[in-house]
Amino acid sequence: MTPAAATPASGGPDRDAGFLQGLLLALVPTTIVIATCVALPILPSIVKAFPKQANIAELVPLVAVLPTLTVAFTALAAGILGEKIGRRRLLIIGTAVFAVASLAPMVLNDFILVLVSRGITGLAIGVMITSAVALTADYFSGATLQRWLGAQGGASAIAGVVVSFASGALGEVSWRYAFIPLAIGVPLFLGLLLAPAPKAHAHVEAAAETPEDVGPTPVPWGTWLAVFAISVVGTAIIFPPAYEAGALVQEKALGSSFMTGVAVAVLAAGAAGAAFSLGWLRALSAQVKVAIAIAAAGVGTLLMAQFSALVPFMVGSATVGIGQGMLGPVLSIWLLEGTAEKQRGRAVGIYQTVTFLTLFVAPLIARQLAVALHASSAAMRVYTVADGLVVLALAPTFFRRRQPIPAPVVTEPA
Repeated sequence: MTPAAATPASGGPDRDAGFLQGLLLALVPTTIVIATCVALPILPSIVKAFPKQANIAELVPLVAVLPTLTVAFTALAAGILGEKIGRRRLLIIGTAVFAVASLAPMVLNDFILVLVSRGITGLAIGVMITSAVALTADYFSGATLQRWLGAQGGASAIAGVVVSFASGALGEVSWRYAFIPLAIGVPLFLGLLLAPAPKAHAHVEAAAETPEDVGPTPVPWGTWLAVFAISVVGTAIIFPPAYEAGALVQEKALGSSFMTGVAVAVLAAGAAGAAFSLGWLRALSAQVKVAIAIAAAGVGTLLMAQFSALVPFMVGSATVGIGQGMLGPVLSIWLLEGTAEKQRGRAVGIYQTVTFLTLFVAPLIARQLAVALHASSAAMRVYTVADGLVVLALAPTFFRRRQPIPAPVVTEPA
């Protein structure tokens, strides 16, 4: 046996796909944001719509959070399955399920069935996001890959702003109408179905069906463990300010729920701007960019905790958004560039699982901490300290070289 030459994570600029493929893949991650945001403004209306449902007040929050939870349960399986049957094919199947299940609450008259449809929606989204992120690395490379991964984060942030306002307005007419933004699944499915895979990447789908005389590719455990660990810690400490924005606004007497919406919109705008601007930081290592993201979130969290005036509070919200908008794309780029093509599906699946589980648990921890300290501001100061400690912990890694992608071992015929 002789070792094969190392192959890059992507085929190079000459093999990059076109704008249409990039746009479709960038829209896929917005589905989890849309699925969550459509439900938030209408939860009280759903309680009134199902007065005979036992424990409706306790169960209704599941309408909003259930998709996030079920995404985590399906991501890893989707990554492995995509390696076997082809990521593009799996993405199309997942999008078809999403297009139907996500709109089901508009016609369902049983609350439990509404919850079931929301769970299925999350399962489909897990398949979609895992496949789309891995396909982005299959289709693009270098600076183009970084731009499209940044676009995925930016598009999700913009979707959060637009859909929150739209669903709130639609929900004033009927709680069922608030789900209309999820109709994006229909054109997204048709676009993915009709847009062919780039010819230069036909091997990506064929690899799932064509046996090769290639030995197992070593797993880049160093890269994986670093990315997964930072995803859990980073997500847990930089997202709580968004969850506690309403409590902070009330605590500081800055206004009503409308002002909370403004603060969240400003945060999302900061996230979108940061995600779309990542190309300016291309020369920096992933570790440095992660540190910048967490440091920005820490500064913003401190501003939100310390100041009771509206302007610094909003500046803090935007700065937290910058950190949030950077972290996801940076970790995705780090993971994909350090993982061989055959292993991207399961790598992205694990990454999505740990990230979404953390997103599910983080607001619960933040709320309990605020209750224990008798103030959301006090809790945010704790998160500021945590942000600083993580940045200090990352400092020794700033000059560490990126691990090369391990080369598969090819078995030569006797």
